[in-house]
Amino acid sequence: MFMKRRKRITPFAIWKQATQRDGRRYAVDHPIPGDEQPLTFIQSLWYYYYIGKVQQIPNERYAACANAFLEGYCTQLGMEKPEGVLIPTLKSLAAVITVFNEEGTIGNVLAELRRFPMKEIIVVVNGTTDNSFAIARQNTLATIVHYPGSVGHDVGRSIGAKLTTADMVLFLDGDIPIKAEQLVPFIRAMDRGVDVALNDMTPFIGQFARRDGVTMMKEFLNTIQDRPDLKSNSMTAIPHMLSRKAIEQIGVAHLAVPPKAQSLAIKLGLNICAPASVDVITVNKVTQLNTGTSNPVANLILGDHLEAMHMLIKSHSSRLGFEDPIRKRSALAEGLTWI
Repeated sequence: MFMKRRKRITPFAIWKQATQRDGRRYAVDHPIPGDEQPLTFIQSLWYYYYIGKVQQIPNERYAACANAFLEGYCTQLGMEKPEGVLIPTLKSLAAVITVFNEEGTIGNVLAELRRFPMKEIIVVVNGTTDNSFAIARQNTLATIVHYPGSVGHDVGRSIGAKLTTADMVLFLDGDIPIKAEQLVPFIRAMDRGVDVALNDMTPFIGQFARRDGVTMMKEFLNTIQDRPDLKSNSMTAIPHMLSRKAIEQIGVAHLAVPPKAQSLAIKLGLNICAPASVDVITVNKVTQLNTGTSNPVANLILGDHLEAMHMLIKSHSSRLGFEDPIRKRSALAEGLTWI
């Protein structure tokens, strides 16, 4: 006779069950007031529970625990669970999305953002000739900024940032839908005091010898500013987030040139990190502008980095941190005679 093998319960499963049980308890002690939006009210309860009991949970476990709390709370009250993601902050959240002929994806991008308790969603539609504008307008929570002509690369982010008032602002592109759960680590970083949260692209770019010139330039710019820990991570890639402090100190106009904005952030001593990795390379829309050697987009980004370096050189009296142990420049002042 064979005995049925008992299913092993992992420590995380126990933790998840406890979180669900605590969600039930919170529902008993704190039912939803009649004039409150359910997800907004539960969000505030979750945050205080989060900072008190599960603040150190790894990013990859966060979504499961937050969902368990939400399930427990709603089950206790006999209500349908809202379609949303509880975020680890009480700070207000905004998103800026730039859109150029993205009718096939902008709806999904906005659908994921609706799963967050958003204060503002700014959609900058520019140069669009398809149905992107009409699809974006279907989202009643979004503010649509429409430019009939193209405003150019990254200018839309600058325009959108100027219109936001939230404590933290998420920057996305209309052609790459990203699951709300993947964005949570950036929000966690912001809540803990980070000013600039970058997408950690390191797992997706391979060995140094096989990297393209743009990736090498990104890493070089970080290195000469004594931030080799940032590697090739850059504000040129989405998703990334900025705090209100970062937007105000960098200046919205500089956001139109992401490498320059990042160099200013480093120069200003803002808190910068890359808290999570989201693969936006394999899903990036391939066009004639971003493929091939010396393509227009690559040349544009390289030019942006050169602009950032020019700014640093003008404001830096030394060799951007590189020592010169070989030349004896003092010899010029000593008036040596060459024979």
